[in-house]
Amino acid sequence: MEIAASFILILTVYFLGCLALVQEIIRPRRQLIIENNKKGQWVTNYPKIISLSFGISLLTTFIAYFLFLS
Repeated sequence: MEIAASFILILTVYFLGCLALVQEIIRPRRQLIIENNKKGQWVTNYPKIISLSFGISLLTTFIAYFLFLS
């Protein structure tokens, strides 16, 4: 149980740090797109930022976790 809790704690800290760094590189954008006089649709790049941050933090968490366990 302690192993899972420490993994989640490390993942959370790394995710928040990676999220801050990725937002500096990929600026969050929100853009209104209107096509053929229809109601506008908001397009954002938030899912890209969150998924990239989570992927980087998951990779670094696995590396750090296995380095400190062995």
